[in-house]
Amino acid sequence: MKKIIYFGMIMAASALTSCDKYLDIKPVGTVIPASESDFRGLMTSSYANFPAHKSYLSLRTDELVLDESSTDAARTKDIYLWNDQNPDPTTIPYPYLTFYSSIFYTNQVISTIDDKLASNPTVDQIKGEAYLMRAYSHFELLNLYSEVYSANNAGLRGVSLSTKIDLEQRFVPTTIGESYAQILTDMEKGTSLLTVDDQVKGANYRFSKRAAYAMAARVRLYRGEWQAAVDAAKKALTINDKLVDLNVGGSQLPNDFESAEMIMALEKVSVPEVRSSSFISFSLLSAYSDGDLRKGRYFQKSGGDFVSLKGGDNRFNVSFRNAELYLTLAECYVRLGNTAEALKYLSALKKNRFTADACAKETKADASLSTAQLLDAVLLERKRELALEGLRWYDLKRTTRPAITHSSFGRTVTLQQNDPRYVIRYPQEAINNNPDLLK
Repeated sequence: MKKIIYFGMIMAASALTSCDKYLDIKPVGTVIPASESDFRGLMTSSYANFPAHKSYLSLRTDELVLDESSTDAARTKDIYLWNDQNPDPTTIPYPYLTFYSSIFYTNQVISTIDDKLASNPTVDQIKGEAYLMRAYSHFELLNLYSEVYSANNAGLRGVSLSTKIDLEQRFVPTTIGESYAQILTDMEKGTSLLTVDDQVKGANYRFSKRAAYAMAARVRLYRGEWQAAVDAAKKALTINDKLVDLNVGGSQLPNDFESAEMIMALEKVSVPEVRSSSFISFSLLSAYSDGDLRKGRYFQKSGGDFVSLKGGDNRFNVSFRNAELYLTLAECYVRLGNTAEALKYLSALKKNRFTADACAKETKADASLSTAQLLDAVLLERKRELALEGLRWYDLKRTTRPAITHSSFGRTVTLQQNDPRYVIRYPQEAINNNPDLLK
């Protein structure tokens, strides 16, 4: 059974890129790269195979409402209604195998590059990217299918780790603690190998030192390690701390891959099936106050509803950008009790997102807040700034896990406060192929 599962993974990886000469699969199922360009090709395929899961996550949040008249609504309604247990057969499944297809390429690089090539800046960069991409894939799997990390949760079921090419490997989930241990080890190894501080536009779907630090800031934030998140975010901002100023006419959207604040433009956060079957929710639209320039830049009217301007093509792929780092710093400083530093980073972001008069009012109001109220203000700012970039579900999951109600096709369903469905069930196909997932 395990041979079949892993061989299927290899063949799926091969089929997705069958025209790529770097990925010719030998009869025994082994990729044989030999040159720098071969290994770069493997990493390009790893990036290309990374799934677009965050677009579907937005449907689970308070950001969108389903458009029942859309032809794609039938494929997304069960996602919208959190029906993971027994979805309609037409429902788009959450990705599982595609993560491991992406990991497969990284394992090929990590396991063979030292045997084929001597260390040099290019080789080290490729190898570093492989470690980081493997870490990021496991991290996203953990965010989807496991509980949030805490000292009390560390022994709960994590995810299956894939760190080698082994047809006999059993993909039994490790604990959350063990999963994170592997992720953190890969991050450390990968970051130490990187030789590129910041990728040029057009190649910034790849990891760089700046992206590695941004990833570390997010990982540490999600683990509740506030000072470590601060340290990582500051390292990234030392390389580039720019923000897009929406007060400037003709400014790019902050999540445009060519924007001044983009760090890593990898993930498709707005796929056609979600864009065509949803509108912006009142909950999200009402979060923007007067003078907030994002409401007019992020959304536009479509009939009697609003749609997003933040996606629709690969220009708006995004994994990490500077605004998130400012908000990470603001949140962590609040949680550390340093409200002055928190206000500094929060106001720096708002200066670039509000009109001057509105920013002055916001800054004054923020300065009068209690610590608890300031934390709420930072989390609200995350909702506004990072809307539809796939992070809202994770923020809800790691913080208050509020009740959310969705209605569609005559059904009204409520995700209850602290609902178990904040941990997504593995896709049935994945369970069928690997019953160990339920252990």
